[in-house]
Amino acid sequence: MLKRLRNMNLMKKLIVLLIIFVVIPILVLDLLVAKKLESITEEQVGNALLQLVQGSHLTLDRETNDFEEKTEKIMISQEIQQLASISTSSEYERFEIFKALDKYLSNYSTNAVRYSLFFSDKDKMYSFVPNSDLLNNGIFYSTDMNALSWYKEVSQAKGKGIISVIDKFGYNPYNLQTVAYLRQLNSIYNGETVIGYLVVSGIETPLQMDFTPFDRYADGEVMMLNQDNVVLATNTEKFQIGAKVYVPTGKVEGVYKLKEDGHEYMCVLHTSESTTTKLLMRVPVQSIIIDHISVQRLVDWIMLIYFLILILASMYFIQSILKPISRLARITNSYHPGRPLAISLHSDSKNEIVLLNNQFIRMTDRLNQTIYDQYELELKHKEIELSILHTQINPHLLYNTLESVYWHTLMEGANESAEMIKDLSLIMRIGLSKGKLLIPVMEEINHAEAYVRLQLFRYEYAFQVHWDMEEEAKHFLIPKVILQPVIENAILHGIKNMSHDGELWISVRKLEDKVMISVEDNGYRQANIDLLNAILKGKESSRGFGIINVQKRIQLHFGESYGLHYSHREGQGVRAWIELPAITDENELK
Repeated sequence: MLKRLRNMNLMKKLIVLLIIFVVIPILVLDLLVAKKLESITEEQVGNALLQLVQGSHLTLDRETNDFEEKTEKIMISQEIQQLASISTSSEYERFEIFKALDKYLSNYSTNAVRYSLFFSDKDKMYSFVPNSDLLNNGIFYSTDMNALSWYKEVSQAKGKGIISVIDKFGYNPYNLQTVAYLRQLNSIYNGETVIGYLVVSGIETPLQMDFTPFDRYADGEVMMLNQDNVVLATNTEKFQIGAKVYVPTGKVEGVYKLKEDGHEYMCVLHTSESTTTKLLMRVPVQSIIIDHISVQRLVDWIMLIYFLILILASMYFIQSILKPISRLARITNSYHPGRPLAISLHSDSKNEIVLLNNQFIRMTDRLNQTIYDQYELELKHKEIELSILHTQINPHLLYNTLESVYWHTLMEGANESAEMIKDLSLIMRIGLSKGKLLIPVMEEINHAEAYVRLQLFRYEYAFQVHWDMEEEAKHFLIPKVILQPVIENAILHGIKNMSHDGELWISVRKLEDKVMISVEDNGYRQANIDLLNAILKGKESSRGFGIINVQKRIQLHFGESYGLHYSHREGQGVRAWIELPAITDENELK
């Protein structure tokens, strides 16, 4: 196989390699991805349907609870408790009782849901009342309650409402069934005395109306089941009310698959804890993934066309690319840095090979020019070093000039101006610090004191400053000029406009192996501490350049475990504190 591949021309090799390393892997990958996507689709749809079923079941439970509340209201009503407990021998009075009960109960019945009351009449005192074979709802008296199919089940419930499938009342030649909410009515005066039995028939109609959210699934079969998996409500003619549906033993909730009559169904089941009913939805798997299958077929056709175009394009471009690239490879091999090429630029063209050739020539020209420029840069390097040294002379000259101006002003008697010049001179001297980046804490405090004195003079001593520095902390190292921006923020944003009520506290302490520098103000404005700390963490890059500079310099020297922090001060104002390692020699950082 390898020998035959070596003997092929480049075009055939390209086609074979495309098939082996492009076409086949993509087809295999497409098959695997299609299967995986089908599985993911089924899982996602299953989870979505489970949530839908759970939500709909809650609605059905509320419907059931509504029947429970209504039957509870009927049971405890004075009309039922009093009228049903009256014993009389007068047929007229019995007829009046019947009419009163029937009128009261008719207020609850609708076209779909019908309320009926059943009373025991062993003595046949209410024989004038039609039975349930003639009327579909109303007041019924039965001489033998045991003859009613639902009597035993509802009497065993002892007053608790149950949902059951019963035969429809009234004319029912085809033995049609309905779903009823049944409840034994007990006396509220004597809990052991049974008054009668309340039957709310036709409740499958409002229950099935709550199946509306499932309408978008045209092939979906939705059924409400009782504990024995008997259908109580349904949206499909395949399973009628009273039919029994197969549910795997022990399955109470979740998503599972079921094969039936050659079709595979995705089944979603949820069981209500309050009513013990089950809500089951069955959807053909084919209808779930039908969109996925259509898209997959389209992708397959696109891939096939793409592969054919790829092969034809490869056959064309191999002829138009191979020869120019071979020529460019020979030129590249012959090039030596610093020597000009013996070829010239081609005319402008949109052909990529021509562009590549021209760019290579330009690249070699730039490389040659870079070699020439490097030589000139080396000659100028020492001149640049001398220039840098020269620029350092100017700050020292300004510092010395300020010293002279200070003594001259002092001799003229302008003591306050002289002190300001002296403080400015001190600030510049510490800023120079003989080129050092780390200085003792005491020098930084001197710099801060000079700055504060200038600010006090500027704002006409509108605030007070309290200094508290431990002697032990004076000699530890600190990055220079990091305290001034923090103090500046406290003055500008905290206390400068407080009319002699502003106060500033600056303290330096050594705590274990750290140096803690605190700057507090009693500013009356509420500061946004979260924003300040966000700026320090780099989350707000468009503001706070001063404190960001302080934070970065501290962390560049000592690491991210040290730095600047902000918090609210007790009472009012802002507290800023700087954490530094307690070191006296830069070598301790290594």
